[in-house]
Amino acid sequence: MSFGTYVAHSMAKSMTKHDAVRKAKEVLPQDVDVEEFSYVQDGHEMHKLNVYRPKNAKGVLPLIVDVHGGAWIYGDKELNKNYCMHLARRGYCVAGMSYRLLPEVTLKEQVEDVFAALGYIADRAAEWGADTSAVMLTGDSAGGHLSSLALCVCLDPALARLYEVTPPALEFSCLVMSHPVCEVHSILRNKKDEPLRGMRAFQNMCDKLMFGADPKSNKLFDHAAFSQYCAAVRLPYVMIIGCERDVYVRHSRFLSRLLGQMQAEGRCEKFVFDWTDKKTEQNKLCHVYDIAYPDLPDGRRACAAATAFFEESRKAAGKARE
Repeated sequence: MSFGTYVAHSMAKSMTKHDAVRKAKEVLPQDVDVEEFSYVQDGHEMHKLNVYRPKNAKGVLPLIVDVHGGAWIYGDKELNKNYCMHLARRGYCVAGMSYRLLPEVTLKEQVEDVFAALGYIADRAAEWGADTSAVMLTGDSAGGHLSSLALCVCLDPALARLYEVTPPALEFSCLVMSHPVCEVHSILRNKKDEPLRGMRAFQNMCDKLMFGADPKSNKLFDHAAFSQYCAAVRLPYVMIIGCERDVYVRHSRFLSRLLGQMQAEGRCEKFVFDWTDKKTEQNKLCHVYDIAYPDLPDGRRACAAATAFFEESRKAAGKARE
């Protein structure tokens, strides 16, 4: 076992223990139906997704697709179950996927899993009563990276060829990222929101987990951070949800400046940074607080902001089609 693999397994074990305490206290909504599906028929436990709909809901509902976080090394579709159920009870069909984790696979296989799930969702959406013409794609932390990467791959044929995936028959009207960690080549950043020097050994370990033994020889290495894969695309509506106490807040601030610049240049239809600081929060917030605690006041507020943003993007998409 390599040192990187040992560290990844140790971190995953620690996060599992931490989340077990939180999940034991969760009271899941009782007004939402949940159904599990295998999006790849190979028996792998991570090739599954959950579909959530409000109980007794009739007709076609707007579709939200969620990609969970977990530092690329931890978690599954159950990690965000409470959050997805809170989204669904607002009147949505929500699909939340699992995907294979580092170090079992590299980033390329994780992206392949996300696209396999997206393709399955597109194929089954009519059966589930889900609208594919204006979809909200969302992800938190590492899931923010994977969801934004997936969106850019859908929008850039060259990226789709590079990652060797086929974009699904889904039209994404907005991307909502909660506390995203997207600059994968500089995971630790300083107070100026720049790459932190002196942590090369840690970053090398992360690079090897994500890209293999010789990371820079991997063809995906130069197309794996947001600042790289967004270069040739025009994004739809994008929202970042962040807070001052987030341990990875420097990623959110960096990304907000980049997206603000893209909006000014006409390369992002609309960008909103939903920021909560210590003065305005109602609870002591944390990394992905809205995902972990969707039933607390700040979590409910963030969830409402995200769905309101989704509705705005759906209306804009509808007008564009007219």
